[in-house]
Amino acid sequence: MVIGAIRKAIEKRRQKKTEETIEQNKLESFRDTEAMKKAEQIKKEADRLAHLKQYKTAIDEYNKALDAYPYNEKEQIFKKPAEFLFKIYYNIAASYSFQNKFNDSIDYFNKALEIEAADNDNKVKALMGKGNCYYMAKQLIKGDYEKGAYKISMESEFDVDEESLEAFKRMDEKHDLLKLSYECFTKATELDRNNADAWYKKGHMEFLMNLVKDAMLSFDNLLAINKNYENKESIELFDDIKQEKGIKIEHLKALDKDMKFKTKTGHLVRNKAEKMIANFLFENNLVFQYNMAVSWADKDDFKTAFFIPKLSLYIEHFKYDNIKDYQKLMKWKIRQYDKSKKSLIYTLSEDEKNIEEALKIKLKPYILL
Repeated sequence: MVIGAIRKAIEKRRQKKTEETIEQNKLESFRDTEAMKKAEQIKKEADRLAHLKQYKTAIDEYNKALDAYPYNEKEQIFKKPAEFLFKIYYNIAASYSFQNKFNDSIDYFNKALEIEAADNDNKVKALMGKGNCYYMAKQLIKGDYEKGAYKISMESEFDVDEESLEAFKRMDEKHDLLKLSYECFTKATELDRNNADAWYKKGHMEFLMNLVKDAMLSFDNLLAINKNYENKESIELFDDIKQEKGIKIEHLKALDKDMKFKTKTGHLVRNKAEKMIANFLFENNLVFQYNMAVSWADKDDFKTAFFIPKLSLYIEHFKYDNIKDYQKLMKWKIRQYDKSKKSLIYTLSEDEKNIEEALKIKLKPYILL
C-alpha cells in the first residue's frame, strides 16, 4: 500500500509537470492570439506617441493595451507575458516622469519591479528610473533643478502644482528622498555590478548625504569599469579621484553653476569654508585668484583653490581630511605643491569652527595681520 501511494504521488507530480509544460508552451506562443496582437498594436501606437512627447495620450493608450491584455496576473510568472507587462508599466512610469508627475511615476516603476519574472536588466532600468524620480522630487523641493543630468523640464504644460510639492515635502520629512534614491541605486549595483551609471549615481547620493568614504568606494568601482566616465554632475570628489589616479578631467560649464556660495568679492565658491576664506582675504586686503588652472602640476587639469599673487602663496581647504580614504587624495594634492616648490598653506575640517583664527596663524610666516 505504501509503495502504491508513492507511485500515485510520483505520477501525480509528473502529470502536474506535464500540464505546467503545456500551459507554458501555450503562453510562450501567446503573441499569435488575436487578443495579444491587438494589445501589441495598441502598445506600438502608445510608444509612437511617447516618442513624440505626447505623454498624456500615450498613457491612455498604454492603459488600453493593458485592458486588451488577455492573461491574468498569475501568468506573469512566464517570460513573454512578464516582458510585455514590464514594458507597459515602465513606459507609463517614464511618461509620468517626463510630465514631472513623480509620485505616479514611482507607483508604476513599483508595478514593474513587482513582476518577478522580469530579468535583472529590466529591474535595473526600473530601479534607476525610480531613484531618479526620488532625487528630482528632492530638487523640486529645493528649487534646484536646472543643471546636470537630472535637469527637470519645467514647460508650462508640465509645471508641478503646490499639492504635489507638499506631498514631496511630507515624503522627504518622513523618509528622506535622498536616502530613498540612494537605496534604489544601491539595489541596481547589486543586480548589475558592471553598471557604471548605477555606481555614479550611488556615489553621487552618498556624497550628498556626506557619506564620503562610501562615495569614494563607489567612484573607485565606477572608474574600474570606465575610467573615462563623464562627470555630468560636476562632483568635485569624483574629479579629485580621477586626478589622483592620473585620469584627465575636463572643466565643465556645469561646474561653474555648481558654485553657489557668493563671496564679498563676487566670486562664487563651492562651500561655506571657501566662502569664509575668500571673505577673510578680502577683509585683509589680500587680492586673490580662485579656482585657477596651473601649468606646473603633473596634470594640466590641476586647479588650485586660492592664489595670492602678492605673497606667491596658495591656499587649499581639505574638508574631508578626517576620513582615512580621503587622506590619500589630500596627500597627493599637497605633493603637487611640494614637487614644484610652491608655497602652500591649507585648512582642515577642524579649522572650520574658527577659520579666521586658523588663517591668521598659518599666514604668520608670510604676512602680519
